[in-house]
Amino acid sequence: MQDQTLINGLLAKREELSRENADLRERMAVLANDIEALDRVLDACGYRGELVGSTPRAARIVLFYRNELRDYLLAELRKAGEPMTARQLAESVCQTEGKDSRDRRLLTDVTRRVGCALRKMRASRMVEGERTQAGQVWRCG
Repeated sequence: MQDQTLINGLLAKREELSRENADLRERMAVLANDIEALDRVLDACGYRGELVGSTPRAARIVLFYRNELRDYLLAELRKAGEPMTARQLAESVCQTEGKDSRDRRLLTDVTRRVGCALRKMRASRMVEGERTQAGQVWRCG
């Protein structure tokens, strides 16, 4: 009985720490976006000095290499069996890669890449796109 109480207590503490960790990651993503926005405004205003605490701009995140994104998107669309939006596909990409899909900047970047890949795939007749009330949805061609 005492072991079960200990296990329950540890599980509760783990859940609490996980929630706090997720909240802190979301807050850090928001702050990073705010700092980047301020840096752009300072740059536009002509400020050329050293910014304290600034980090160099992150390089493009490589999630997929040649044709991997295309193959992944086709597999996801086939698996879903129903039309999906680029954002839904981008969230799936983030989950697959273990990235935090609550990071708006990352999700926007991935959504843009997914949309671009889908448009190219539509030109090759690999997928079909359709405008609906939910927005642009995609399915296998």
